[in-house]
Amino acid sequence: MTSENRKRNSKHFISLCLRVFVAGICLSFLPGVMACSKPLASAKVAKDVGYVSKSFAVDTTEAFSAVRWALKINGYPIANENVQDGIVTTTWIPTTSDSHAIELFNRRDFGVNGAYHQLEVHVVSEDGRTRIDVGSRVKSVAQGVKSTGIEERKVLNEVAKYLRVSEPTITNLGREGS
Repeated sequence: MTSENRKRNSKHFISLCLRVFVAGICLSFLPGVMACSKPLASAKVAKDVGYVSKSFAVDTTEAFSAVRWALKINGYPIANENVQDGIVTTTWIPTTSDSHAIELFNRRDFGVNGAYHQLEVHVVSEDGRTRIDVGSRVKSVAQGVKSTGIEERKVLNEVAKYLRVSEPTITNLGREGS
């Protein structure tokens, strides 16, 4: 074997060893990369739901119409409606920058990302009036995410607009009626 052939074989051998070494390193990182694609935490639905309530001088049928309209106006698709039990639930939608917060170092942090919420509306007849309770159920990886009440009040304000008489009675004491 000539010295030139030995050099060529030696270079080929070193090149082959280098390729095997690089392939080994790549294969050793493959399980670690695959493990990163598995979720480490799953979002949980918060058990405590705070409700914002308002009472109206209407029957439950008219209140349900107002609730449907208010949810539609505020962009909440209805997922389930049980008139007999008086409950309307919306689909899960992403939280907004001011709709939910978490208490952090005795201050509210409004930067909750990746959380979803679902409104639950209860229509309850009591003493000739109808009480409407609106609550927000939160699903988030972060613990302690709570509603600020903004979305609930928006829905109740739209319900009040819907139920307002077409021409309000206004006196020196202000507007009368619901």
